[in-house]
Amino acid sequence: MIKGKNNIFNYRNLKYGAVSAVITVIIIVFIILLNVTLTFLFNRFPLDIDLTKNRVFEISGDTENILSSLNQDAVIYVMNTESGFISTAPSEYFIQANEILKKYAQYSKEARVRIEYIDLMRNPDFASRYPDDQIQMNDIIVTSLDKHKVIYPSQLFNVYSSEYGNFVASSRAEQALTSALVNVISGKTFKAALVSGHGIQDIASFLDLLILNNFEITEVNLLTGVIPSDVSLLILCDPSRDLSLDELRKIDAFLDSADARVLFYIASVVQPELPNLDDFLGEWGIAVDPGIVFESDNSRLVSPSSYIAIVDYAENQHSKNMMQRNLHMLIAQSRPLRMVYEEFRSRFVTPLLKFSGASGVRPSGAPNDWVPSAAYVTGNVPALLLSTQSRNDVNWNIIHSHVLVLGSILALEESTLGNPYIANSAYFLDLIGNLTGRGDNFFITDKIIGFTDLRASYSQIITMIVIFVIILPLAVLGAGITVWLKRRYK
Repeated sequence: MIKGKNNIFNYRNLKYGAVSAVITVIIIVFIILLNVTLTFLFNRFPLDIDLTKNRVFEISGDTENILSSLNQDAVIYVMNTESGFISTAPSEYFIQANEILKKYAQYSKEARVRIEYIDLMRNPDFASRYPDDQIQMNDIIVTSLDKHKVIYPSQLFNVYSSEYGNFVASSRAEQALTSALVNVISGKTFKAALVSGHGIQDIASFLDLLILNNFEITEVNLLTGVIPSDVSLLILCDPSRDLSLDELRKIDAFLDSADARVLFYIASVVQPELPNLDDFLGEWGIAVDPGIVFESDNSRLVSPSSYIAIVDYAENQHSKNMMQRNLHMLIAQSRPLRMVYEEFRSRFVTPLLKFSGASGVRPSGAPNDWVPSAAYVTGNVPALLLSTQSRNDVNWNIIHSHVLVLGSILALEESTLGNPYIANSAYFLDLIGNLTGRGDNFFITDKIIGFTDLRASYSQIITMIVIFVIILPLAVLGAGITVWLKRRYK
């Protein structure tokens, strides 16, 4: 009789132990599947929440629109492991760039964008696919079909140089990635030429900005060469020697050669008299007068200097994106510009940027102790003028050419273009894109990384993975086995 009861108890213990084991296995399988599913969902779809003040981990609406309308596949290769990429100094900016990268896969139409991390130490042959680009660690290669564009780490950020060294001021990772993606998908590249000779000043930061946004830059010497026929933007920056009549005829021929041809002339306060160039600009209705513009409205000044000021948009066709976002333009040490006429024959002159009604001009040759006074206030001094010529080609199609004149070379310097709180870089890109007929303009602001408490470090991420993916499932398994053994041998 006792033996029969023992058999019953043993059967029950075995039954309960088997049920406990099955439940434990089910729980473990469920946790593993849950982890796998959540990992896939977070990698594929934008399910995370950006709590940073300036939404530094989010992409803009323009980028979302581009990604949602893709009609061909693209692969973005990162030349490092993910852990190696995000631990590169300054790590907060590489972490932000990495999070932005992931958004391209998450928001792309039908998963057309894929992100791959390539460890060059383990895959040294990968770089040989791009022999002309000298691929190195942390480079990013955006590819689609047979086209590719390389983004170098320095292009992901705005780097300022000072007497104390170099430092990263803001991130332009999204701008670089979206520009590269548009380039390889559309296959369109616009060309700009920088006029060389004549003591032309360096505007490397502005040229880098154009390159980042799919312009190819070349140099042309107007004395010995000709302007290539595929150039749409000709840049004449702060010449210290006058142009010859033959050089100016080449510029005229360039402007008449096709639709949407643009001469961008950038003046400075240290230039000598340039009578030939002045006569040429006068024919287009623009005069660059001597002197320096000052601003007497203190609310527009950003420093003790009255020669560095916030200026007004004088029209809304080219500035609407900036005005909608309440971004302002900063102009420093500008030559005073003047409209010779508003309209003459087929040419129309339009002020684009102007100083306030309290602005005026410091005379050329004024003594060092000269100070602004009401006697010199003229008001609304132009800082940027545009002259547009409209005519018919041989097929009676209306075509346009433009002469754009900026009074300040400092408006294009590194610290100004890289400042996300002012509109200089975005405005000039938008304006040049409109004038050259690009048609693919997008507006992406740089981002300053100012977060410390709303992100997890790499070590914290690994710790959470270990806890929830390894330790927790093993703890559940251990608890299940312990319960089963106790019941089995009770």
